[in-house]
Amino acid sequence: MKLTLKNTLIVSYSAIALLIILALSIIFNLTADDIFEQYAKKQQRNQMEQIKTQIDELYNPKTGLYEKEGIAIIGYAALQNGLIIHVQSTNKEIDWDAKSHRAEECNIVLKHAENTMNQKYPNFNGRYLEETFTLKNNGKVTGTLNIGYYGPYSLNDQELGLMKDLNSSLLFMGGAAIFLVIALGFLIAWIVTKPITSVIHLAQKIAGGEYGEQTKTHSPVVETNKLIDSINEMSKALEMEEKQKRQITSDVAHELRTPLTNLQSHMEAMIDGVWEATESRLVSCHGEILRLVKIVDQLKELYDLENRNQILDKTMFEFEEMNQSVFRDFELMAKEKEINLLMTVPEKTPVYADYNRLKQCMVNLVSNALTYTPRGGTVTVEYKNDGNQIRILVHDTGIGFPDADLPYLFDRFYRVDKSRSKKTGGMGIGLSITKAIVENHGGKIVAENGPEKGAVFTIMLPFMKHS
Repeated sequence: MKLTLKNTLIVSYSAIALLIILALSIIFNLTADDIFEQYAKKQQRNQMEQIKTQIDELYNPKTGLYEKEGIAIIGYAALQNGLIIHVQSTNKEIDWDAKSHRAEECNIVLKHAENTMNQKYPNFNGRYLEETFTLKNNGKVTGTLNIGYYGPYSLNDQELGLMKDLNSSLLFMGGAAIFLVIALGFLIAWIVTKPITSVIHLAQKIAGGEYGEQTKTHSPVVETNKLIDSINEMSKALEMEEKQKRQITSDVAHELRTPLTNLQSHMEAMIDGVWEATESRLVSCHGEILRLVKIVDQLKELYDLENRNQILDKTMFEFEEMNQSVFRDFELMAKEKEINLLMTVPEKTPVYADYNRLKQCMVNLVSNALTYTPRGGTVTVEYKNDGNQIRILVHDTGIGFPDADLPYLFDRFYRVDKSRSKKTGGMGIGLSITKAIVENHGGKIVAENGPEKGAVFTIMLPFMKHS
């Protein structure tokens, strides 16, 4: 039989609690028995001392005799407490023995004590014992006192009744505790398992393809709350990933459709003889083929970068020198659009990165800035180093981005509508590749609008000092 988590918690919690209650009961019983034993012995000793003192007070030093009636009264009272006394004076004038005066009652008292102790403690090893005390007056020995009892100790009916009441109370409290423990076990199991059950149901929905489902259950257990948050985040991530997959499929199909349609129509026209297979038409078809190859290559490159299939060749180099090379590549384009390329950097600009990959990032960002910066504008590259992090900023004086588009700029094939349309933009993969390269370096890239106008792209990389 398979145990559920709830049943396991209830059984485990109840078993542990019952063991604790049982252990406490055993300890209490052992402790109580020991306490009552010490109490009985102490009481018996006190009674004996009290009897001796009372008999000492019955001695008359003038006559040298004991008051016989007083001894009898003390003897009868002691018998009620299970003590049998025998008083004998040194001059033999007094020889009072409870056994002689109350023989039958003495036997009843001793037998009652024996039966009582044997019922309470079946293995009790008791017997008749006597203790002898010397009677004195002003330092002079006046007689002896023998006190007999069933020992080594015995409990009277009141003490046994008290023990019985304590055991009954303990039994009642134990039963109440067991009931409370089981009830608490069910409550705790319900509190612990309810959010986990909710997570299980959510996981089953996710496994069935219902991405984006959320559970609002909360738990007082920190770890369980973390589990709930994780499964909710996973559900959101899977929903987003599924949307991205569908979007990517749609975007790839859209990107490939145009060049493929052009190729198909051109090739069919030339095959059917509608068009003559001239060099210009073949060059046009070749151009469409190159466009297809470029799309596939970029997708393959993006896949490798995102899945860390490419090993970075990191070295320490000067960012300024690398960026000067990038500026030289765009020098003609900037001149044609009358755009100023500026670089704001300190004297030293060390970077520990893959030179070619970081340059690829800068090419994408600078190209993007030049494309959307109007004639006469400025594209500026900044390098900042605080000793822990390098920040590379590329900002332009263009039109910037609509705020709604900022979170999606690095998505595959994403294009901002209107001004940043497909007519002026590339295929929408460049920024995705840039982001993947930066993240492969352990960094981060963000896009935002400038304080006045234009767009600002910021690359943040961990700074590695020279060894």
